[in-house]
Formats: sequence, C-alpha cells, structure tokens
Amino acid sequence: MANRGREGAACRLPWEVVQLALERAGEGVGFLTERGELIETNSAFRRLLGMTAKDAAGETLERLLATPLQESVWQGKVSLLNQPVTNWLGADLWLDLHPLDEMMGNGWLALLRQGRERQLAEQLALAQRRLDLMEKQAAQQWVPDKYQTESREKQMLRQLKAGSAFEKFIGVSQVVLDTLTMAAKAARVQSTILISGDSGTGKEVLAEGIHLSSPRKSGPFIKVNCAALSLQLLESELFGHEKGAFTGAIRRKQGKFELADGGTLFLDEVGEMDPAMQSKLLRVLQTSSFERVGGEETLTVDVRIVAATNRNLAQMVQRGEFREDLYYRFNVIPLELPPLCERREDIPLLVDHFLRYFNRAFGQEVLGIRQDAMEMLLCYSWPGNVRELRNVVERLVALSDDKYISKEDLPRHIALPEEKKCPTDAGVGLLKNGDIFPLEEYEKEIIREALARYGSYSAAGKALGITHKTVAAKAQKYGLEKQ
Repeated sequence: MANRGREGAACRLPWEVVQLALERAGEGVGFLTERGELIETNSAFRRLLGMTAKDAAGETLERLLATPLQESVWQGKVSLLNQPVTNWLGADLWLDLHPLDEMMGNGWLALLRQGRERQLAEQLALAQRRLDLMEKQAAQQWVPDKYQTESREKQMLRQLKAGSAFEKFIGVSQVVLDTLTMAAKAARVQSTILISGDSGTGKEVLAEGIHLSSPRKSGPFIKVNCAALSLQLLESELFGHEKGAFTGAIRRKQGKFELADGGTLFLDEVGEMDPAMQSKLLRVLQTSSFERVGGEETLTVDVRIVAATNRNLAQMVQRGEFREDLYYRFNVIPLELPPLCERREDIPLLVDHFLRYFNRAFGQEVLGIRQDAMEMLLCYSWPGNVRELRNVVERLVALSDDKYISKEDLPRHIALPEEKKCPTDAGVGLLKNGDIFPLEEYEKEIIREALARYGSYSAAGKALGITHKTVAAKAQKYGLEKQ
C-alpha cells in the first residue's frame, strides 16, 4: 500500500478515477496497512466513524472502534466477514476485513456499513417519544418540550460553554456564550478583570467561574462587597488591623488581601468606594504591598483582582467621582454581562434550574410550568434580572399546590392582561415567530456557525471548548458533515 496505486502497477486506472469510484460506493471503504493504520478512506467510511479526513490520517482502526478485534485476525491474514462492531459514538456497525496481496501492499481492505438493528431501534425510540408526547397533550398535564431541559441537554450546555468551571452560569444565548468564552481566555492570565452589568445579572457567579478555570483554582476565592461597608470598616476588611488600632480592635485581624494570597480577590461594587479608599487601593494594585491599619509592617501578597460594578465607571471618571488611574488599573480586561431582558431565550433554562433547586430545598414536586405562564415570564421586563427571576420562582414553588405552575399563580405585576402585547414578540436570538425551540435546535445552530466560521472539526472544537470528536458526532447527528 506504500504506492497507493497513483502511478505504479498496483493500479492501472488514474488515481482520480479510483477516488471517484470510492466516493460513489454505497458503503464505507478504507485501505489499511498491515498494522491496521488508515491510509485511504472514502467519506462514507469517515462518516460512520465520525471523523474528518485529517483526523483519520495515521489512526488505527482498532483505536476508532469500541469493539476490540482478535489478534489472530491481524496475524493470520484471514478475512473477517459481517463482524458486529461499535464505534466510539455508540453506533452499531458491520465490518468486513479482506487481506491484500503483495502487489497491493500487503495491507487490508476494510468495509463498513450501518447496523440494521440500530436503525430500527432508533426509529422505535423516536416513535415511542412521539407517543408519550401525544399522551401528555391529551391529558392536558404536560410541560412543552421547548420549556424543559433534560440531563442530556444539561451535559450539552456544559460542553458548549467555556468549561465546567462556568456551569453555574445558566444560559445558551449568543451573548452569554461570547462572554463566557472571553472569560475563560482571561482566566488563563493574571491580568485584572472588570465585570460590569446591572445588579442581579450574575457578576459574582462569573467571577467565581474565572477563579475556578484559572491556574489559581486551588487557592482561595475571597469576596468583598465594597458598597456594604464604611470607609474605616472597608479599610480594615481589606488590609486587616493590629490590636488597639481603633476602638473595638481587641486583637489582630487578617484582611481579605492576606486571606486571598495565592488566590483571587473579588471586589464587588467598586463604584461605591470612597475616594480616600480608592487612593489606598491603587497603591496595593501597583505594588502588591500594604500595611494593616495601625501597623508598621509592610506585607506583600500575590493576589489576582476581579472587580465588578453596576455603574458606568467611565462616566464617573468624567464627573470626577472615580479616580482615572484606578479605573485603568481595573479595566485591563473588561467583561460585560447583559440584563436578562436582552437574553430572554435563557429564561426557560433559568426557570427550569430554579424549579429543580427549590423543589429540593422545600421538598416540593412542581414538575413544570404551563405555556401561558412561560409566555408571561418571557414578556416581563425583569428589572431585577436573574435575581428577581430567582425570587419569583422561589415564591411560586413555596406556595404552589399544583404540579404545574399556571398564569394564575404568577405575581400580579407579571401576569399581564391578554390584550397587552409582548414587546419582544419579534423574537430574541434564535427565536422565530415568538417560538421557543428545543435545545437541540440551539445546539445545531451553534455547531453550524462554528463549522462555518472555523472550517474544521478541530478548530470548531477548540472554539467551543469541546473535542473534535464531539463536534464530528454533532455534525453527523444534524447532517452538517459536508459543511
């Protein structure tokens, strides 16, 4: 097989003709070396294994199959017919192996085809799912699939996001995926990060994800709310104090900078800091050193800063309310979280997440939310963002006497009159004509976009934070292999 028949006597036909014949074959065809390494394969062969031509080069057949082949097959050069095997995707296949003579390179001809039993099983499973759905609809006690997430879909979400460190951040909207991708990249370095966004958008959750996906993940993650403390208390909270430094200081106390040494310090609501505190904090960011309140010893720490604010710091700088030099120290890598009203396609996922959480917390068994209630939640403006949605779902679960939440259960300010039009009926993100689609539709569009943008399974996998094999499997599932 070293020649592969392009010019030698092993194949008298032009190589282009041979390739065309391989592609027209009705089943997967592959040529292997004596050791079972892939040399040449047609697209049907690669599709059954969920691979691209680039990925297949140099691989051995046994590494691409979940079913091991007997060693005697390779040693005895014996044909293998109708051998049932399974690929790494779990699909049932039939394999034929035919040894080639010396003129053909002493290798193997491998033929792959789809297992009929697998096809019938998939068709039966699909029919059963449709029957179950019809029964639920007939009983009028159901939650539309488009408002549910299943365990398989939750696994897909974790794969599509930048990594498992961000799995607490619920959402599949494009703006969320873009932000998480940038956050994952920023987590690899030690630069200061500034997260901006309205209250309740999830800035602390994002900051924790950055810490958990960074090289400092084994270190502490310390949080400080700068808006909740006065100047003196905030200074003591950040830098610590010595015994007797002020009234009530009965012992030495370590500050948050000391406690966060080797880890990450999350400074929330930095826009609320007093100007005097801004000056002291600037020195720490510049030198990584400070003194405790009432102390003389200079302490040096290794801390990564992640700051957050719900205010426009750039405008505050222009008004003289925030130090310009401190702003640029914070704003090395800016990340912005959108309000919930700008990512409404994430509302069903968040509702499902909070339903499950409060069911466990309260010992309730609320199974879902009816379509009319979900449509009202989608139309509401959510000025309190995700935090407000969480509180609403907590109330609904705590007070519910039914298995399903309906529009009558919603708070009065959310249950809009029917004649009032939803301001976002035109659709959000991937919505079409006001509909919410199953998560598979979102997954398909994301995989399609990644393949169109990056051009290969490997590059798309790196961009999405998943393996090229996963991308190949999804592409095969949705018929995107040609793209």
